[in-house]
Amino acid sequence: MPSVLLYGATGLIGSRLAIDIKTAHPQWPLTVFLRNNNADDYFKSAGADKLVHGSSTDADLVRSLSKEHDIVINAATSFDGDFVNLVISGMEERPEHSKGTLIHVSGTGNFIDHGTSGNFNPESKVWNDDNEEDIKLVNRNMFNGPTDTPILEAGERGKIITYVVCIGMTYGPNTGPSSSLGIAYTILTYNAKQHGFVPYVGDGTAVASMIHVADAVPFITKIVGVAGTEEPTGSAYSRYYILHGERVAWKDLTTVLAKTLYAKGVVSSPEPKSVPFEQAGQGEVGKLFGANMLVKGDRAARLGFKAIQPSILIALQEDLGNHTF
Repeated sequence: MPSVLLYGATGLIGSRLAIDIKTAHPQWPLTVFLRNNNADDYFKSAGADKLVHGSSTDADLVRSLSKEHDIVINAATSFDGDFVNLVISGMEERPEHSKGTLIHVSGTGNFIDHGTSGNFNPESKVWNDDNEEDIKLVNRNMFNGPTDTPILEAGERGKIITYVVCIGMTYGPNTGPSSSLGIAYTILTYNAKQHGFVPYVGDGTAVASMIHVADAVPFITKIVGVAGTEEPTGSAYSRYYILHGERVAWKDLTTVLAKTLYAKGVVSSPEPKSVPFEQAGQGEVGKLFGANMLVKGDRAARLGFKAIQPSILIALQEDLGNHTF
């Protein structure tokens, strides 16, 4: 039976994934890597077989742990290429007859069209996981390129087996030991706090691809099962899956967000406000507001993925309404 190592265990994805993996594969030994000692009881009750405390900068520890385990899951970061390279370097030290498998959780921010108008662009490219030529276009200049690119390259080198599960902007409650909102809610609420109101760009018809955490996690668990029981087929580009549940216009999303944050006393207005692209926000979030993010997951759908959870336009109100700011 394969041993499994989970990085990012306390996050929105990781905390659910630990439970899901032990439910699906109770006999497979699971190691969780975490910084927070206060989370130990949660993972012990989830059935984790081993807890290792450390940080992503503990190079020797990360490298050795990655080498020791048959399946390594990176749910910790889709941005930190240095960490991913440590993981890969450790895994590639395994002998040829005992290749390790790296399962990486990435994000569809890779596939924004870099528009700045905030308006829907019917000519924008739709990226499809069933088209390997699309996946070959992933590069280090994309939002998640610093991690996706070396992983795809490692998969093609063949010293390790790689799978990438690329998920839309992920929402839903954190049921784990952390109060973290997850990246999507965090960047949206932080940006609103910085402005004092909820911004969008242009007419707000540009769309983002969304997925509920409870839809994403079972598919990642399925990939863990595939990795542990089946021989890999195809190229690394054919083991790249895109998950999204819905496309949501930024005007619709920010309208719900503004009402929710206003009721919590976080912003000064219950209505969102259109602003020029340059004023939408710093870094990733500002770029998201101006652009379209169009993806299709035909390959993931053939493997059984189907989104069934409520829309973010419904879930957001409860998720953030229950959060203490």
